[in-house]
Amino acid sequence: MSMAPTREKTDVQRLAPRGEQTDLQRYFSLGLTNENDPIVDDVVINTIRTPPNTKSQSFNRVIFEIPKVGLLTKDSGIMVQPRQAADSSNTSSNIALNIVNGVLGCVKRCKLNIDGKELTNLENPSLLETNRLYSRNTPARMFDYQNVVLGSAFSVVNLSEEFKTATTQGVEILDSEQSTVRHTKGDTFVCKNNLNKTSNDKYMIPLHMLGLSFLRHSELPVHLMKDRDLVLEIEFDSDCRNWAFNGTGTALTASDCDINLDTCELITTHIQQNEELEQMLFDELKESSRVYDLMETYLIKQSMVNNAVGTATNTLVRLNLQNRELQKVLQCQVPTSATGSNPVCNQVSESLGDISLNHRSNGVFIFDRRVSNNAQQFYLNSVYNEDRGLKVSNNAWSQTKLQADGQLVSAEKDFTSYCGRFNYIGVNYRNGNDGVFGAGTVQTTPLEIHYDSTARKAANPNQVGEKDLFYYVSVSKRLVISQNAVQMTF
Repeated sequence: MSMAPTREKTDVQRLAPRGEQTDLQRYFSLGLTNENDPIVDDVVINTIRTPPNTKSQSFNRVIFEIPKVGLLTKDSGIMVQPRQAADSSNTSSNIALNIVNGVLGCVKRCKLNIDGKELTNLENPSLLETNRLYSRNTPARMFDYQNVVLGSAFSVVNLSEEFKTATTQGVEILDSEQSTVRHTKGDTFVCKNNLNKTSNDKYMIPLHMLGLSFLRHSELPVHLMKDRDLVLEIEFDSDCRNWAFNGTGTALTASDCDINLDTCELITTHIQQNEELEQMLFDELKESSRVYDLMETYLIKQSMVNNAVGTATNTLVRLNLQNRELQKVLQCQVPTSATGSNPVCNQVSESLGDISLNHRSNGVFIFDRRVSNNAQQFYLNSVYNEDRGLKVSNNAWSQTKLQADGQLVSAEKDFTSYCGRFNYIGVNYRNGNDGVFGAGTVQTTPLEIHYDSTARKAANPNQVGEKDLFYYVSVSKRLVISQNAVQMTF
């Protein structure tokens, strides 16, 4: 769905013959060529700031009406301001956003509705995006960009000479220069971007991180929906312990921090073509619908109980994906609760020890034997991320028996805070074809996920007990736009 540069100018010559369905990505090619020729004639780029149409503190929710102007671009996002809640009794001046994904972790759900029909509906988008962020960005990039945009930065270094002892040689800690927190010799963290009740930074969450991932590859022709309701609904997590922490080591309460709904804004960037052309394109909908193919991701939650250290646990999960063209599946192992004293908060996918896995798709196992090798599992997740591996340390990725037995014990609190918290397991079901439809695997029966785990640690991380299993399922979806209605089909 990527837009290929062309010198063709925007004009009516690109209209498809009447009665044909058209790939809107090609249909709305803007003629972008290079940095010296950024726009074509009669094309204007506008940025629009929109306050919430409605907001509810009791439901922790804001609703925006997206301006139906031109083409909605990937530069669009929501401006949010985290803070210590006005009624919080916590007196700590050392409360901050989690270091993994910052303010992104505060979003509980994002929905985009067209005429009351869901185009996207993604719960807990942060874990899905964390896997993506840390596979596509270096630690330096995370510090340079994500620290400003999202308020996060995670980076580790070897233990400095100042802290080294005979039993901690080679142990790693958080990078005090790159990370948004640093550890002291005591049992506390020092936070760089503290939250208070009055004056706090505002951050920008791009819409393509909230389930509207198609915006990364193409623009959405919102001007064709001028007679349709186009509504964006954002719900924030009311339990701040999932996304904020107290650096003093004292746990937060669920309501100690929140999002200032009064300062929330939708900031959208639109590419506008001349009015005559846009009206002509809209009139064309009388005789031929326009088709927009995209990949939608939604969350399916399951649960498991991992047995005691050294005892195997066999887990079988069935996902009802019949008649869906499956593109990708991402599995995350998430703690059922958070304390608000750990800088990674609950924005983690925990390693559960020695694991093996296989998927049964359409009655056939996709691997001839279970994938039990740690390196192979890392490779699978890299393929899921389009051949980009997670740029975190091996200790952050997993905690197997070999690692637990051979690992030096560190007295450093920050090392134990992130140990084994980036264990994402992605499986790619794309078949190598271009585009969206036809590039995945149609499911005719429930997808079976066989996941066996043997806990090796009861702390840092705690691999024992109840865990939530998050499955981010990406499937092909089609938006059909006509003058009188819109339709979504799988």
